[in-house]
Amino acid sequence: MKFAIQSISSLAAVLVGFLLLANVGITSAGRGELESLTAIEKAIITETIQADGTVVEIDELTTLVKSQLVVDSESQADLPYNSTLSKLEVLEAYTITPKGEKIPVAANAIRTVEDDNSSGAAMFSDQKHKIIIFPKVTPGSKTYYKTKLTTYKPLLPGYFYTRLIFSPNVEVKSYEYNLSYPEDLKLYTDIKDVTQTRDEVVDGVRHVSYTYQNLKMKKKEPYQVSSNDYAPHIYISSFQSQEAFAKAYEERIKDKFIITPEIQKQADEITKGLEKKFQGDPKLDLKKEQAKAIYHWVARNIRYVAIYLADGGIVPHDANSVLKNRYGDCKDHNALLITLLAAKGIDATSALINSGNAYVLPKYPVLGPFNHVITYIPAWNLYLDSTDEMASYGTLPSDEMDKPVLLTKLAKVGRTPKPKKEDSEMATGISMQIEKDGRITGKAHTMYFGSAAISARYKYEGAETTYSEKLVKNQLAKFRQTGEGKITTSYVYDLDKPFTTDTEFTLDAIANVPGPGAMTVPIGLAPGELAAIANDRPPEKFTVPYVCSTRIVGESYQIRFPNNTKVTRIPPNVSYKKGGIEYEATYNEVKNNIFVIRKLAIQRPGAVCEPGELQNWKDFYQVFIKDMRGQIFYE
Repeated sequence: MKFAIQSISSLAAVLVGFLLLANVGITSAGRGELESLTAIEKAIITETIQADGTVVEIDELTTLVKSQLVVDSESQADLPYNSTLSKLEVLEAYTITPKGEKIPVAANAIRTVEDDNSSGAAMFSDQKHKIIIFPKVTPGSKTYYKTKLTTYKPLLPGYFYTRLIFSPNVEVKSYEYNLSYPEDLKLYTDIKDVTQTRDEVVDGVRHVSYTYQNLKMKKKEPYQVSSNDYAPHIYISSFQSQEAFAKAYEERIKDKFIITPEIQKQADEITKGLEKKFQGDPKLDLKKEQAKAIYHWVARNIRYVAIYLADGGIVPHDANSVLKNRYGDCKDHNALLITLLAAKGIDATSALINSGNAYVLPKYPVLGPFNHVITYIPAWNLYLDSTDEMASYGTLPSDEMDKPVLLTKLAKVGRTPKPKKEDSEMATGISMQIEKDGRITGKAHTMYFGSAAISARYKYEGAETTYSEKLVKNQLAKFRQTGEGKITTSYVYDLDKPFTTDTEFTLDAIANVPGPGAMTVPIGLAPGELAAIANDRPPEKFTVPYVCSTRIVGESYQIRFPNNTKVTRIPPNVSYKKGGIEYEATYNEVKNNIFVIRKLAIQRPGAVCEPGELQNWKDFYQVFIKDMRGQIFYE
């Protein structure tokens, strides 16, 4: 489970959310140009840091609704805030019709609601939402609101930050940010592609202003990294470095890691018997086994529940209460894991990380892009995420690889390991018999390793329950097949062993037998990963960095043709090696049996590829797709 660090939500953050939400476009008929569905007509954010540390933020937002496609979504505004640390007031709100009529929002159309839990995850939160429902919104209308957010208590003592990111994928006609604060307060600023219009001191108060405009929106690209990594931005922080923030954060949470008698007892029970098992072996090996046992226990026994109460957005509960309750969010998982490890003499630290598509850390700490906490053991340079119950010890999910992390106890910036192809591998063996009437019966066995196993465990969880029938049907339909079958798997929660799936299937006839005819290599009820890759045609170009995969996929097939047919031609062998991409495909025919072996190995320099790297994949794809469409001829 992810996204468990939650900050005070200012309306500035809402505008960032709008930039992401409005990231859509349509092509104008006859003109061939991209046209936005909505636009930020005018946005003004005015923040004031008062002498007592209270922050008052006045926000004004005018949105132009251009298309019927977004009328529903733009007919209301969702403004989150922390009800314990701040107060949000709607000062004014109305709709301006295309004819210029101003229609105020009724008082009963401004509502305060609890945090949305539509995703189904257990959640306790004091974050609330002001919902503004605008009247008579049609294409050409404008919506407007003015709000006041008063924040009485910072997330950390003396901590102030502004994080505004402007997505190039959204049309912005006018955006203005104003900040006033005591002259003696030291703030650190990092801006990119925005214009500073004011910087002056008046009566001991410093005033700074910035403006931004984007009239030529860009279409969002598939797999692109977060706009955090490249977009225009305004970052302002009261901490001079990420390391300084780490020290302050660690100071704030250090009392959450106390080894109580209950913690010690639990750690001893989890590792009971390991001392005898490793008698005579190096002590370090014993420590590693203890760490492994503790990690697996936390991952399996502490239920994920998101808890955002008071300063719970960034501060965990104490380890003993997490142990007692048997639930918590990522911060709580991490606190308990660190404390149990400490009870066995194993030192670990919190590691703040982004679990989305952000791979760049701002120069100054503005909380984001951090939205998750994992655990780091310095002695073995090892990262663990106990909130991912399907991740075996020492394995991170792919979206946490090659990411900057803030190691709070060490007060330094680190980075999770770069992906290696061997750490995400799946291998499938398939045997199929083509019957005399053209139906195909077969079996498939697949083994998954590393991060590939994490995804597979989630995918096939419940495969041996009533969910199985739906899973089989969806898998067959994915590759335009009809038939029936069953799926069995190894125990998804046995993280000490590779994950495996076994399938048996019967496909309805996909070829005319005895022929003459031709057919591509059938997939059956195997995962069909190579076929899925072949169906995902690369885009024409990228202009920003994108997330790219490093992995190994191997598939081997034995296809037995019936006695009333004769194989006359098989596809040629293929060998490709270029730009970190290796692909081998071999085809052999022995007494009407076709043996096919295909293996794709991709090794990228990191988790993120630059736009020019796309050409390597496009070059390979043309070779790959021809091979995947190669046919076996028979008569």
